[in-house]
Amino acid sequence: MRVQRVIARAFGPFHDRTLELAPGLTVIAGPNESGKSSWHAALRLAITGLRRGKGPGTAAERQLVERHRPWDQPDRWEVEARLQLDDGRLIDISQDLGAKVACRAVDVALGRDVSDEILDGTPDASRWLGLDRDSFASTVAVNQAQVVAVADAAEVLQEHMQRAAATRGTDATAAEAIARLEQFRKDAVGADTVAAKGPFRTAKNRLAAAEAALALARRQHADYLEQSAAVDGAEHAAEAARERLAGAEAAQARMLAAEHAARATRAADLAARHPIPPPSLAADETLVAKVSAARDAWDNRPRRIELHGRSVEDIQRELDALPPAPAGDVEAHPSVVDAQSAVTRAEQALEMLGGEPPAPPPGTDALDAAELRALARRLDHRSLPEASALEAELERLRAGRSVRPGLTFAAAVAVLGLGGALLLALVNLGALAGVVAVGALLLAAIIGLAAGRGARTAAVGRDEQALAPYREAAERARHDRERALEAARIAGLPDDPATLDRLADEATASGQLAAAHATWEERRRSLLATLTVAQRDLAAAVEARGFRDAGITEPVALAEAYLARCRANEEQRRAADRVDGLRGQLDARRAAEDAAAAAAQRQAADLASLKGAAREIGIDPERDPQEICDGIDQWRSDRAEALRAGQQALGEWQQLQTLLDGGTLEDLTTEAARRRQRANELAEGLRPDTISMPMGIDPDEYLAGLRRAAQSLDQAHDVGRGALDARRMALPDVAEAEEAAAGARAELLRVERLAATIDATLALLREAQDRVHRDLAPILAQAVSRWLPDVSRGAYSEASVDPASLRVSVKEAATGQWRDARLLSEGTREQIYLLLRVAMAEHLVTTGERAPLLLDEVTAQADGERKRQLLEVLHRLSTERQVILFTHDDEVLAWADGALRVPDDAVIRLDALRTAVGAAALPVGVELVEPLMPVTID
Repeated sequence: MRVQRVIARAFGPFHDRTLELAPGLTVIAGPNESGKSSWHAALRLAITGLRRGKGPGTAAERQLVERHRPWDQPDRWEVEARLQLDDGRLIDISQDLGAKVACRAVDVALGRDVSDEILDGTPDASRWLGLDRDSFASTVAVNQAQVVAVADAAEVLQEHMQRAAATRGTDATAAEAIARLEQFRKDAVGADTVAAKGPFRTAKNRLAAAEAALALARRQHADYLEQSAAVDGAEHAAEAARERLAGAEAAQARMLAAEHAARATRAADLAARHPIPPPSLAADETLVAKVSAARDAWDNRPRRIELHGRSVEDIQRELDALPPAPAGDVEAHPSVVDAQSAVTRAEQALEMLGGEPPAPPPGTDALDAAELRALARRLDHRSLPEASALEAELERLRAGRSVRPGLTFAAAVAVLGLGGALLLALVNLGALAGVVAVGALLLAAIIGLAAGRGARTAAVGRDEQALAPYREAAERARHDRERALEAARIAGLPDDPATLDRLADEATASGQLAAAHATWEERRRSLLATLTVAQRDLAAAVEARGFRDAGITEPVALAEAYLARCRANEEQRRAADRVDGLRGQLDARRAAEDAAAAAAQRQAADLASLKGAAREIGIDPERDPQEICDGIDQWRSDRAEALRAGQQALGEWQQLQTLLDGGTLEDLTTEAARRRQRANELAEGLRPDTISMPMGIDPDEYLAGLRRAAQSLDQAHDVGRGALDARRMALPDVAEAEEAAAGARAELLRVERLAATIDATLALLREAQDRVHRDLAPILAQAVSRWLPDVSRGAYSEASVDPASLRVSVKEAATGQWRDARLLSEGTREQIYLLLRVAMAEHLVTTGERAPLLLDEVTAQADGERKRQLLEVLHRLSTERQVILFTHDDEVLAWADGALRVPDDAVIRLDALRTAVGAAALPVGVELVEPLMPVTID
């Protein structure tokens, strides 16, 4: 497949612009902003188009739309290309990239629409290569930023690589089979996670539910048996209660029969003794009762209550004198306490700061200690006693007196040492001058030593030369001291070094005092600010409690007044709290006085009743109350003996009437016989040991308790039996639950076996896929190795490619070591992966067509030599397949001018985009470089 031309009907910055392309290598060159990337994208999209679908599309498609949709008319986005297929057909393919409707591929010779051959939503000419849009973009269309990115598309290219390895263009690839099996496993088995909804998780959940239901059924069945046993126990308990009740009723019947027999016997005896009723004693009994009541009332009269302590009036007066409940705080609020503590801490901190440190002496702050000491050193010029000795030695030499060699050597050394010390003392001399002077002195000393035994004249000359630097240094020191004296005079300072050192010490001490004083002052201001804030907070806290005093404005005093008010309120509250206690005392005193009055009144009434009773029985009521009581007691004793006999007769008569109960003696005898018969009937059929009645209890209450217990047990048995029957109706079938659990277990086993089968199949398919990779790997490696030595200038000789990840390793020619291509230099890495793209463009095509190469700025990272080698490789490749190279590199353009020839090759120059002037103005300048293929601008 070759692209003869591409027409940008409406694409990016272009409208109705055409590029004519050579069948071999076409180099399209231009500066930045000349539209190279737009033409590269137009070429790619003219061949593949955009997939049709709902939604915004992928991120890459959205980026294409944002970058290359026409600038001025975004609704119209169209590109067209003429393709020449290797089978001889010429195809005009039009892509409506905006609406994706008016897309078609037409056989030029026949005028026939052949879109159906490559239709994938919209026409995709990469399908004639056996590729698709994604694989075409990952292999054939290359730009600088995506050279190495082919490895990121390894998964997308797996299907095409397997088709190529199988040398057939069908869809039956291991990758697709693996994908379909994985999808089938996902649908038929699913994942084993909590949130999964596939058959495997469903079967596991079903088995878990069935086992839970089985466990529940077994547990409910066990509970049912336990409840049934409890109901049986309740039934036995009810029967025992009914038996106890029957025995007690029979025992009571026997007791009643015996009682009625005894009543009949007693009635017969009383009837014989009292055939008629005895006389009535009601009148005497009334008098006796009245006298006895008066006598008993006097004995039970209330005692006189003696009252002590304060009266009701005293308590009321104290209660009236108490103050009301206070208004305001009775204890200091924490906010005030905290604020007062803050003020106290601030005051203590200010107090701990201490007094103000001494200020530095006036005028000392203007002096600099370092400058004073430096001036003192300049003024401290000491005369050198050795200088006169040296001068004397020279004088002796001049006078002709001999000097010992050792002395000459010692003098030279002394000159050297004194000169060096003097040079170091001259602070105004630079380091270079000192070094030069010391060197000169050393040289002079050596010369003096060597000439110690020479002629006197030569020695004098050499010693003069040795002393020259010293004299020059001494002169400079003298001038420096004079300048120092002038500086001290101008500054008004003394010229004595010791005085200057003392002034430097005072300046240093003054600086320290100033620093200490400044630190103290800053600390004092900070503490005063803290105290001010604390006092303001204290005043705000007191004011927030509603306390104000017009006569107090100072916060601490205001807080003290607030605290004093709180203490006063606390005293008032304690006094007010006594109100409730005094009111209780008042109520108690009133009750006591009322009780005392009532007791006195009752005592008077009882005395009046006692005297009235005494009057009725003939006793003088004016006698002493105790004498009246003694007389009443004697009268009651006499009357009691007389009444006893009458009361006994009356009692026996009343007993007889009670026994007869309105009937006759014969009726009572008959009732006794009937009850005896009833007792025998109740005892019939009962065991003798069950007929009993406990002693010392109320038989009726005992029987009532037995009846209640029997009724309760019967009810409990009935309720339990009803609940048991209802539970039996709702009881799950254990057998059915076991069958359901077995079915769920079988279903899970089936899904597990299916999963194992699918996993085994997937393992075999992946093994087959690995074999395909092993078959394809040498093909890709050989294709890369074909050009690798050329583009790497012989640095790497062989290559290996992992088809699964498209990871490339290259063999280093010098060492024989294999290197990961991704770890090499950026330029080498991009060139190797460009060769991989070329290899994949060659070997992934399974239809007999040859894929072109659309390359954008792929030489940017190469140096000059490799760039030329890479261009030579691309030029040779263009004899096999069409290569279209976009570049901004002047070196590439220069190489193209010299290496390319028409009609197989072409060079196209693009000018920078410029503003259109008039309807016919060109937004893109395209210049043809002869003798290359012409470029048409429609």
